[in-house]
Amino acid sequence: MEIRAAKTSEFDEITDLLCTAFVEKCRPRYASQFYQDSSFQLHQSRVCVVDGKIVSHVRVSDRSIYMGQSVVKLGGVGMVATLPEYRRRGYASALMQDAVAYMESQGYDLSLLFTTIQPFYMNFGWASFPQTNFQLELRGRKTFEPSSWTTRPFDAQRDLTQISQIYNEHNKHRTGTVVRSEQHWRDGYSHQVGMLPSLVVERDGTIGAYANLGLPADSQDAEDMDAFLATYYPNLREVGYRREHPDSLHALSRAILEQAYEREVTRISGRLPRHHPLTILLSEESGSPLSFSIEERAMYRVISLSSLFQKLIPEFEARLQNADMTERSGSFRFLVGNQMCTLTVNRGTVRVTADERGPTDVSLDTYRFLKLLFGDATFAQLDELNRVKGLSLQSDEIATLSALFPKGEPMHWICDYF
Repeated sequence: MEIRAAKTSEFDEITDLLCTAFVEKCRPRYASQFYQDSSFQLHQSRVCVVDGKIVSHVRVSDRSIYMGQSVVKLGGVGMVATLPEYRRRGYASALMQDAVAYMESQGYDLSLLFTTIQPFYMNFGWASFPQTNFQLELRGRKTFEPSSWTTRPFDAQRDLTQISQIYNEHNKHRTGTVVRSEQHWRDGYSHQVGMLPSLVVERDGTIGAYANLGLPADSQDAEDMDAFLATYYPNLREVGYRREHPDSLHALSRAILEQAYEREVTRISGRLPRHHPLTILLSEESGSPLSFSIEERAMYRVISLSSLFQKLIPEFEARLQNADMTERSGSFRFLVGNQMCTLTVNRGTVRVTADERGPTDVSLDTYRFLKLLFGDATFAQLDELNRVKGLSLQSDEIATLSALFPKGEPMHWICDYF
């Protein structure tokens, strides 16, 4: 058994492996990750070779994500596949161990993957993380007053620069969203995975909002559709708008509903933060109640706790200021998995060190740490669970830690799957 980086001459063999392990219909998607992703480098594609044959593969996509005003390096794990006749021999496990070592060597802070076999990846340090989906059952057709905004289909040649700007403005202070360059938008791979919007609302040449909306009449016949798009994508895949033009979001919500009515779609689904204004507008404009569901197909792994905390220092200090807690002081030694580092707060400043000293030990499993890191829960909300798990904190310590790790609504757009 040999584990190494892929070679250019092996792209077709790897694509064949992926089609055999998954579905032939996704061949263009798989191939585009090698040939049409400008961020791809050979060493990101890891292979297991047995007797001269590639029997297992994993890809680590190089991404960065926003965490408030900080940006951290994310390794997106995907295309994990083993030929059927070589399964249950430990090849995929060996590749996952290699992938972790590879990400450590390349300076990644976190890793993310999407799966339905969580127990397998838990063996290598990944932990599941919740994602919120919304559903809207449409109850009869509504009519709307004319708007000063014009709705039209997205045009890549004329719209992409504005769409990229809107995306950056809409997401730059969120937690968990991928940083997209304009080249990333233009890559053939991004087009293949359905990243481009379907409609925009425009006024006097300015695009105010956009949506990536997948409705039946927008797609090819199911026999020809990319199997991933057909299976995993909800109707509403992504949205963005200019905050200085909030009325454009009203126009967008009505445009989405009108398209649904025209195509006789009775159910709109999507993945948006629970309190995103578009979900509320869709409910109000349609007169239909929202429902929400939670799934945990996303899994994160901490690659370097100390590097992650170092990059978050500007965000930590901004959070202390926003919470009016710049007079607080304290030292917390975080122990997450087999990693350890100390976070010291001193009158509005934050320092991260690798030493093992600290008045307060904060020992967390990865699952709880991720909920805190991404704002799915605060230390105050997890206090009862923490006590059951053996972590007892004083009220002033909980207050300081809750300011450093406040409640939020993390978001990873579906079109950024790996």
